[in-house]
Amino acid sequence: MRLDAEGIVKATVAEIQSALQQRGGAGRRTLALLEQDERAGVRRLAVRERVRFRTRQADRRRIRGMRDLEERFRAEGAQRLAGVDEVGRGCLAGPVVAAAVILPEEPGGLEALDDSKVLDADTRQVLRERIFQVALGWSVAAVDAGEIDRINILEASMQAMRLAVNGLHPPPDRVLVDGNRAPVSGIAETTLIGGDARSLSIAAASVVAKQHRDELMIGYDATFPGYEFAANKGYASPVHRHALDQLGPSALHRRSFAPLATGERFTLPLRQRSDTGARGETAAADYLRAEGYRIVTKRYLAAGGEIDLVVWRDDCFVFVEVKTSMRPSRRPEERISLSQQGRIGRAAAHYIQCCVAGGDNEYRFDVIVVDLSTPKAKIEHLQDAFEVPVSRR
Repeated sequence: MRLDAEGIVKATVAEIQSALQQRGGAGRRTLALLEQDERAGVRRLAVRERVRFRTRQADRRRIRGMRDLEERFRAEGAQRLAGVDEVGRGCLAGPVVAAAVILPEEPGGLEALDDSKVLDADTRQVLRERIFQVALGWSVAAVDAGEIDRINILEASMQAMRLAVNGLHPPPDRVLVDGNRAPVSGIAETTLIGGDARSLSIAAASVVAKQHRDELMIGYDATFPGYEFAANKGYASPVHRHALDQLGPSALHRRSFAPLATGERFTLPLRQRSDTGARGETAAADYLRAEGYRIVTKRYLAAGGEIDLVVWRDDCFVFVEVKTSMRPSRRPEERISLSQQGRIGRAAAHYIQCCVAGGDNEYRFDVIVVDLSTPKAKIEHLQDAFEVPVSRR
């Protein structure tokens, strides 16, 4: 169907939606027509399309900015710009991996390209295949755990980047490096803090390196069972830390990293729960399930803090603090001190970093107060009960 005034009036909502999907979204003129339609279903469709339109516009502006920076280097004479990035620096196990990518001046089909940490696995996979199709050159290199222990993680990261750059043929005439330290590759280098969000070539390298390392760790999962490498990719998730306590380190682990180097336990004992507290958390979990939340984990302990419940609904992670009493005497938000909020926030940041794929998920902090003074528990649910800044990096 045609998405003009006459076509929209004659079409059903489903037909309009199908036509928009085939066209990849609505432009300004089509949006105006949809927003003026008398049917509520068409206007609701217009609201969703307006959000998608703004997202596409923002992506185009972001990509233009990432290309503009590289155009300045090309104007100075650089013709083969290589973006370089590494992944896996903060893991307890597995190699550190670097990639180097040279893109053409007009790399089509990379509109969704961004820092790999904010992209989901499916998007990264599609982008990597497109990068391989359009790139003038690409290279990947890894430095294993034994070498990391021998020379330290920073030097191992630099070594991986040098190997990746040296693997480009023909070589680049300038290297753009994510971060504030150059690998000293023997080629003119420029460091860019936050470069994976400022340079298209670095973002491409970030995606290639991330996908390569993830695939390595998924393969290692079968060789080293029990550590759940396919899920945690070597980062310090609760399951990974628990496995280290039960199984000890494998040949894949970095023995120079704390607490491997000190022999300390990886999982700390949970605080003792009173019978009242345990009953309250059970009642809170039952209530949340009935409300459509999925219980992701209970009693998550990390970074000096503990989260009673981590739950998920509507594309949002919710970190829940449960307050239980036989008769609550004051408002639940008054029973959580600023210092406790800070500890919960640090634990939440650790959870997002180690257990969540991608960095663009929404999150909030809720409080559930449980009154057990009657045979049937009384539940009060406060959404967004407090705010704690959480780093996604």
